[in-house]
Amino acid sequence: MNTCMVPVRKGSERLLKKNYLKIGDSSVLELALTKAIHAKVFDKIVLNTDDPNLEELALKLGIDFYLREEKLASSEATSDQVVLDFFNNIEGDRLFWVNTASPLQTINDIKNFVTLFQEGNWKSGVSVNTSSVHAIFDNKTLNFEWEKGFARTQDLKPVHTFNYAMMGWSRDMINILKKGQLFDDDTQLIESSKWSSFLLKNHDDMEFIKGIADIAPDQGK
Repeated sequence: MNTCMVPVRKGSERLLKKNYLKIGDSSVLELALTKAIHAKVFDKIVLNTDDPNLEELALKLGIDFYLREEKLASSEATSDQVVLDFFNNIEGDRLFWVNTASPLQTINDIKNFVTLFQEGNWKSGVSVNTSSVHAIFDNKTLNFEWEKGFARTQDLKPVHTFNYAMMGWSRDMINILKKGQLFDDDTQLIESSKWSSFLLKNHDDMEFIKGIADIAPDQGK
């Protein structure tokens, strides 16, 4: 059974009420829920929130509603705690997190992620973007060496960056989640479109996303 959850907190620190803000005619939250519905790959879709006022939206869209404890909606709450709590209270063999922080991800991104996860019978997965760029972390080169000349980008080993637009876990991950660990070495990296890489974290992100939203494809409008 494929269960989708769309988590949303009343509060957000970097961009106040970001899930309630509108991009076009719909709120950030409504966009995520609408795409999850249109993807038609979930047996159950659940709005997971600390805001009881959102139950009316869930009823309107014909999806389930889960009111989580306030302590799981604080800035101190971690994603692994939210996932574990959901597994403990909602049925489903596989849990998929559709992230509102990636408001332009496409319906096909969602479909592809769930299909590959299910076909591969994976324990966990996360959506990524792959880039052939020169990468440095903590002042150390990751995929090239200065001494060997400046490599052509087409010759570089690609780097993967998490966009978190989609995440998924099977119930086999519960013991890992109990340790406070969201993923492990066996977590599958699933490529998604560039549209999933535009993350909504602050006011500048919102202005940029609103500026390109009209040309974003496959949004379920």
